[in-house]
Amino acid sequence: MNTMNAKLNTVGASSSSCTTDPTPEWLLKFNGAAKLKTVGASSSSWTTDPTPEWLLKLMTEKNGAELKKIIEKELSASDVSRGHDRLSMPCSNIIDLEFLSPMEQRIIEEDEGKKHMTGVAAKLVVKLVDSDVLKEFDVNLRRCSMHKTRGNHSFVYSLISWKQVVEDEGCGLKKSDKIRLWSFHSDGKLYFALTTLSPPPPSPSSDSGDSKPEEIISALVIDDKFNDDLPPK
Repeated sequence: MNTMNAKLNTVGASSSSCTTDPTPEWLLKFNGAAKLKTVGASSSSWTTDPTPEWLLKLMTEKNGAELKKIIEKELSASDVSRGHDRLSMPCSNIIDLEFLSPMEQRIIEEDEGKKHMTGVAAKLVVKLVDSDVLKEFDVNLRRCSMHKTRGNHSFVYSLISWKQVVEDEGCGLKKSDKIRLWSFHSDGKLYFALTTLSPPPPSPSSDSGDSKPEEIISALVIDDKFNDDLPPK
C-alpha cells in the first residue's frame, strides 16, 4: 500500500500535462486568496487519511495521475434536487484547488460571464453503497462567480448532469449524506471519484440508562446552505 501511494505521488509530481500555475489568476479576484488555497486542508482530518484501496485500484486500472482530494461535504437539498441537476462545490471548501490542467483551466476561465457555458467534460466514478462495484457517469464541470459585498467574489464549482447520479438506486444518494470527492487525470481526461461516508455509530448510553445515546456530530460537515439559492443549470 505504501509503495502504491508513493508511486501515485511520484507520477503526479512528474506529470507536466496536468500541472496548473501556482497562483491561478481567478484566485486574485477576491480577498483572502492565499488563505483560500489552504483553508480546506487545515479544516479536514481527511488530508491525513490514507487513499482507499478501491481508489488505488481504480487509479492503477486507468493509469491515473495527479490524484487530488477535492471536497468532503454534506449533500444539501439543492444537491439532490431534480430541478438543479448539479453538485455544488464552493471553492472556499475545496481542499486542493489546483486540480485542473492548463487547458481545462483555460476553458473554465473563458466560460466566465457566459450565459451558455462549455464546461469541462469529465467522468465521475461512484463507489456504490455497501458494495465494491464502481459505476461511471459522464458529467461536466463548470465554475460560476457570485458577487459579494465590498467587491469580493465567491466562486463555486458545479458538476452538471448530476441528476443521473442522484436518481441511480445503486448510488443511493440523499439529502444530508456525507460524501468525499477526489480527482485525477487519465490520458488527459479529467476524472472524479466519489464515495459516501458511513454515519458514525451512536455513543454509549449513560450509566443511568435513562438518557438516549447522543449523536456524534462530525466537525467536518460543510454548511453550504447558501448554495441552495444558486439557480438551476
